[in-house]
Amino acid sequence: MHTVLTVLLNRPVEGLLDNHADYARIREYRHTIADGTHVYGPRQPVLFKYQAILRELISLREGDLLLVLDVFSVVFGQQELDDVARGYDVIVTNQEPESPWPAASGMIFRNTLEIRERVRKLVFEFGCWAANLPDHISGCEVAYLREAFCPLPFTNCLANGHFASVQAVWEQGLSFGSSIDFLADSMPLVAHNAPRWQNVDGLWRPSAFYDFRYVTALLEDARVVKAGGKPDAVGSWKAAQERAREPALHVNSDASIAFVTLHTATIAGYGDIHEENFERYCLRHGYAYHSYRATPAFVPSGVTANWAKLHLIQRHLRDHAFVFWVDADILAVNQAEPIDPVIADRDFLIGSDHTAWEMNSCMIGVRNTEAMQRVVEHLCTRIEAVEDRSSVYSSGGDQKFVQEGLRHLGMLDARYIVDATTLAASPIYATRDHRFVHFPEQLNHYRAVTMRVWNRWSFES
Repeated sequence: MHTVLTVLLNRPVEGLLDNHADYARIREYRHTIADGTHVYGPRQPVLFKYQAILRELISLREGDLLLVLDVFSVVFGQQELDDVARGYDVIVTNQEPESPWPAASGMIFRNTLEIRERVRKLVFEFGCWAANLPDHISGCEVAYLREAFCPLPFTNCLANGHFASVQAVWEQGLSFGSSIDFLADSMPLVAHNAPRWQNVDGLWRPSAFYDFRYVTALLEDARVVKAGGKPDAVGSWKAAQERAREPALHVNSDASIAFVTLHTATIAGYGDIHEENFERYCLRHGYAYHSYRATPAFVPSGVTANWAKLHLIQRHLRDHAFVFWVDADILAVNQAEPIDPVIADRDFLIGSDHTAWEMNSCMIGVRNTEAMQRVVEHLCTRIEAVEDRSSVYSSGGDQKFVQEGLRHLGMLDARYIVDATTLAASPIYATRDHRFVHFPEQLNHYRAVTMRVWNRWSFES
């Protein structure tokens, strides 16, 4: 009997194990899980993984197939393993176009003596590597895997006409067929979003901006495909941009605590999801919500999009006791949690960044006091003085100037900066229990897919 092996070295996103198990059930394959989340160390979990692969091969009949999945792998098509692997004893694809390095997600092995022996030797190499023997100090999983199994280009059809295991997003910000939607046309057996490893100055490291959130989005697309539909993230994105929109939405304008945001038609694909979500949150707790769908006239000329954060706070601070700026790629996921306890005894707060910034300007909270009004005025003046505000990241982005302004004012410290999860947690850290979750730095049309999934969860709190 063919076997689907799920190797867990990290906690999978919700629904991933169901995706793997459903495929095995539909095709009447055996499904087994090798749970290595308890294995400690930077190298020992990799050794555990290949020991598990060898163990499963040994248990198979001669000629049977083993599909190896991990926490990055989503079963996308529903093809039979016999069809996908026809003519092949092993299928390992590369991790991005033109890359010499293999991806360790969605591998297929046929149980033959030759393949078992190659895996056995690979296990031995990983054992030496895990033990840090003198001639195995460097290297990483993909380097040793390449020595054992030469990777096939995932962008090329196999000789049998199939795509086996496809990386969905790669370094240039592109995706298969220029859009992940085209996965539904190529219909690979496995679509994955695994970290892409590279050797830089003799050190192995994954791509700097690897984003685990795309696994959730791939699961959503796979669900649509399984139901007989075709994912159309790009089409939904364009439709949102073309919808007629009122210039603003104002809710509970007399409330003490207010949230303010701005999202133009350019980002309506996810901005509209944010707006529905936050309107619901504010109505539930009696907060004000001011959502602008175009830059309002009271903002100085040239201060648009993310550059207008402090000016919008300044405008609404006179009408509320406490005002939060909130980016349009933030959702209130645990909607039962009010914000009141967070702002108690605080006049200003901003969250730490989840990467290499001291703070993140995605949420900024300000109390209506004379001192804080002066702080906002100072930050607005700094923003207005920036010569190039032509795009989100021009001149280093608004975050750079907010950070510099707070440093100048002596406010870049623990009195005002909270951790990276109290305000808006990145999904790198977040669960359904977090009040607010932030979705930065994604391909925009796919950011909307991810946010749509998390927004569904927000109805359950």
